[in-house]
Amino acid sequence: MRLLGKLKYASAMLVVCALLLAPATAGALTKVSLQLQWVHQAQFAGFYLAQDLGLYRQAGLEVEIRPGGPGIDPLSELATLRCDFAMSWLSEALVMRSKGVDLVNLAQLIQRSALMLVVFNDRGISQIKDLDGRKVGLWRRQFAVPPRALFAKLGIRVDEVSQNVSMAPFLQRAVEAATAMFYNEYHQLYQAGVDRDEITVFDFAEHGLNFPEDGVYTMEDTWRERRQVCQAFVQASLEGWRRAFIDQERALASVMKRVNEANLASNLAHQRWMLKSMQQLYTHRVGTALMGQLSPYDLRQVNRVLVEQGFIPEPIEAKDFVAEAWRQP
Repeated sequence: MRLLGKLKYASAMLVVCALLLAPATAGALTKVSLQLQWVHQAQFAGFYLAQDLGLYRQAGLEVEIRPGGPGIDPLSELATLRCDFAMSWLSEALVMRSKGVDLVNLAQLIQRSALMLVVFNDRGISQIKDLDGRKVGLWRRQFAVPPRALFAKLGIRVDEVSQNVSMAPFLQRAVEAATAMFYNEYHQLYQAGVDRDEITVFDFAEHGLNFPEDGVYTMEDTWRERRQVCQAFVQASLEGWRRAFIDQERALASVMKRVNEANLASNLAHQRWMLKSMQQLYTHRVGTALMGQLSPYDLRQVNRVLVEQGFIPEPIEAKDFVAEAWRQP
């Protein structure tokens, strides 16, 4: 009986210790937030999987992943310190840096531009020069930089029409050409009943304008003062992406959980296409081992076009802008 009493006492003390240690363990996690560019979709699958698999917690982080959408500018959220990390295109980040916002690139995720123009084959447009004088749907901000640069290079002028998130104007023939992303709108056309042999695609990367897109950014002060946190976040995120590419069904489950919780109008087939596309875009030239690096050539090219188009007064130097948190210490 005395031994049994001791065992009960020891068990009780273990429970008490666990209860006392639980808040301390939870409190040891560093809380950070990531602002996405758009609503929940497979474009961000690796971040979701890193969260769901506990990779962030293993890295000592508690990460809040905030969806984006119309009216949300991730870099503005970052500049005003309403988030710790933000997703953005390289071109937009360079523009913000030129305006005195001291942000840095921690990891360049998308290595190949997915931006394109699409036209119906029955409109008599076989080359980009045929768009001269025609109505072309363009997105704003950084999305408009590559097409405007290409039009200027070819010496043509188009009738720019502001394009929103819908491909309806293109499907209704209200514009001759529309902007699309390979991993999103291009596949939406297929799901809307457009056969791929009905359209022609003008891929900006193939026309010498490979503008790397999604990257992870933070403020220079954050990188300088919380370098280990930045490295831990980026490296856990990249591991989430590596696992997403290996186990795509599990990654898609993480995506669809968030899509359904947010009551978004999407479907598994479209998200599967998007995830496969992201794998191509993330691993282009670099494979999985070097995911996250920013090519010096790409940085120079984007700088050059931004200067030529008047978006920035002078190139942004890599030494001030590239942090390389993706590298293993």
